[in-house]
Amino acid sequence: MSGTKEGNGSRTIDETDLQIVRLLHRDGRLTQERIAREVSLSRPAIHERVKRLEENGVIIGYQAQVDWNRIGRSLVAFIWVRTAGGKLHDIAETIIALRVADTLVEECHLVTGEWCLLLKVRTVSTKTLQDLIDRLREIPRVRGTMTTVVLSSAGEHWPDAAPESQPPKA
Repeated sequence: MSGTKEGNGSRTIDETDLQIVRLLHRDGRLTQERIAREVSLSRPAIHERVKRLEENGVIIGYQAQVDWNRIGRSLVAFIWVRTAGGKLHDIAETIIALRVADTLVEECHLVTGEWCLLLKVRTVSTKTLQDLIDRLREIPRVRGTMTTVVLSSAGEHWPDAAPESQPPKA
């Protein structure tokens, strides 16, 4: 069996498991029957595999894909954050807990290199983005930020998922 180690190294998952993960990552509402057709297995076999993937922590949850434009959070930016002292996890938790009107810190990554954290944020305007940056700079161990505003996105999902499993266009 050609396989890939799971994150914790406890067992090997195979290509079929990866196909199932890709399909569910693309559309968490796919029926087990549909997944079974896509990967050429029976529905009971898919049920067992999905259950095992959930129990082993490979699949940790399901979420809706949101059209952020329709709810007014169309401005996307990446903010690099430089810190000094302290544990990065503590600073990251402080940042995630920030509440700035009309702004969502969607992702917070601890990274290597010149910068310590990389944030992906969604907001309604450059004014609310500036408010967030100002609040970030008020955090005692934050030493600097660098922001890049996204003009457009070619895609935010795995490109190799089966086209027919993609959500319908609005």
